[in-house]
Amino acid sequence: MTSISPLPPDDPRRLDGDTEARLLEAAGRVFAEKGFDGASVRDVCNAAGVKNIGAVNYYFRSKENLYEAAVRHAFRCRLARTPAAQWPEGTPPAVKLRQFIRGAVRSMLDDFSEPWQMRLLMRELSQPGPAGEGVVRDFIRPVYGHLWDILREVLPPGTDERTVHLIAFSILGQCFYHRIGRSVMRLVVGPEEHDTYDPESVAEHIAKFSLAALGLSEGARP
Repeated sequence: MTSISPLPPDDPRRLDGDTEARLLEAAGRVFAEKGFDGASVRDVCNAAGVKNIGAVNYYFRSKENLYEAAVRHAFRCRLARTPAAQWPEGTPPAVKLRQFIRGAVRSMLDDFSEPWQMRLLMRELSQPGPAGEGVVRDFIRPVYGHLWDILREVLPPGTDERTVHLIAFSILGQCFYHRIGRSVMRLVVGPEEHDTYDPESVAEHIAKFSLAALGLSEGARP
């Protein structure tokens, strides 16, 4: 069998999807570093190895659409790391909550391969525009709904919605702070200790703390 030499990145015979995917990946990295206003279409094309800047308009129609696609792509990639758990009937809510927290922490702290994804999401979600609003609507709300359902199993019947929201935000806030506050935490406790705050140990601490606050232990029924 004869070998086929790979085509150059800009050869028109390459699959369109390959160019589109490279533009999307490059856009995420460039926007994460420079922000929407600081990045240009040419920056993205250079990072993707695409010479014709018209490719952005061809695939995405505008810089704004490319940015929104990159933000959504980043969130999908993070979700893919921690797919929603499927619990068999009768699973205690304490087990569900522990697993939910573990997934949330891992998605926020696990930067082993693609740290740009969380940097881009943090940029956008700190002051959500249309792209951030779409991510909240299509991705964050469904994830939040899983936590809401778990808390409804745990809390007494008739607990008002405001209280459920505050408890949910308290749990998520613990997870989130280990992401946005880690530079400050590193300065406070020192790099040697902070390096021990890996996703698994952080998730375990938050789970124990939250379960205790709710009066639950691992495996407990409401």
